[in-house]
Amino acid sequence: MIIVVEGISAAGKTTYSRRFGEKHCVPEFEAEGQVPGAADAPRVHAEYWLQHNIRRFKAALAIEARHGFAICDTEPFKSHFDWCMARAGFKTMDVFNEAMPLARKAIVAGEIGFADRYLVKHIEADVARAQKEGDKTRRRRRFDMHLALQPHLMDWFEALASVMPERVCFHWPALENLMRDIQNKTPEENPRRFDVSVLDDLLDRLPG
Repeated sequence: MIIVVEGISAAGKTTYSRRFGEKHCVPEFEAEGQVPGAADAPRVHAEYWLQHNIRRFKAALAIEARHGFAICDTEPFKSHFDWCMARAGFKTMDVFNEAMPLARKAIVAGEIGFADRYLVKHIEADVARAQKEGDKTRRRRRFDMHLALQPHLMDWFEALASVMPERVCFHWPALENLMRDIQNKTPEENPRRFDVSVLDDLLDRLPG
């Protein structure tokens, strides 16, 4: 089982994910090689970040195979980020539009796919800010930007919930409840892991 823990910066994703044990966690990865810059074409950005996301999804598959379940600190697929950035006015839709056909091919090829559970948490701005100020281990320089992304992040996962309502939960369950749920599920629970129609339906249901 692959479980995604999602929310904005300072929502507490990393703290929640680590409660399940380091061997189950798929953290954010450091970027590899030459990261595309502002002068690079949208296609270059789309290709680079898709490969980055594929690395994280493969890590989730490996952890699932070894330990039964993987907890992803943010979604490996992560196409929502470029969409949210554009909706919030921080960039255009160019990268997102370039990325979707590439992502579609990657899903068909079994290189990246959908999780078994999405645990998505909305957090009030003052609570997130207090948690940011209380965490001295991370600077979170773009915190205000991430705060502006939250309504669009929720729109994305609400659209996904309308496609796979049994997969998306808009809170983070208590550890013992989630562990009980994991233990009650069979390994072959998600026949839609590489179902490209999920992406197609999701895109159709996003706000215009």
